[in-house]
Amino acid sequence: MNKKLIAALSVALVISAAPFANAKATVTASPLKNIAQKGGAVTFKFAKMPAKNGLYVQECMAPATKGAAPTVCDSDQATQLWVSANKTDIAQGATSAAGKVVEHPVPYFTNGDCVHTTCVFYISNDHTASMDRSQDQVIPFTFAAK
Repeated sequence: MNKKLIAALSVALVISAAPFANAKATVTASPLKNIAQKGGAVTFKFAKMPAKNGLYVQECMAPATKGAAPTVCDSDQATQLWVSANKTDIAQGATSAAGKVVEHPVPYFTNGDCVHTTCVFYISNDHTASMDRSQDQVIPFTFAAK
């Protein structure tokens, strides 16, 4: 057999046997600056959603260490989003990731002050993949002064 053919087949075998990493979802939000403290709204758009699970979007204080997950987040279920492209999740109450999704951040929550400090929208895998940190993202935002 030709050495080039053997090399090409070997490379193809290695590539086909390699596990494919899940691509990180693309999350965009607007506006992210000068959000009204009362009644402010942020519109999210999602692309490249995970196929097997949804994502949570939660308002949090910015983590102290870059790359770390936030530890102080708003625990009010009304200010959290569960977004998914999975039909089963949507049937169970997740918001469809198709189209625009609106979140209403709050300036203050228990142990959280998003007016005088930096806050973020924390995106993470939902409860069906909670140990998988591959989708973790933080999107900083600010409120307008009163």
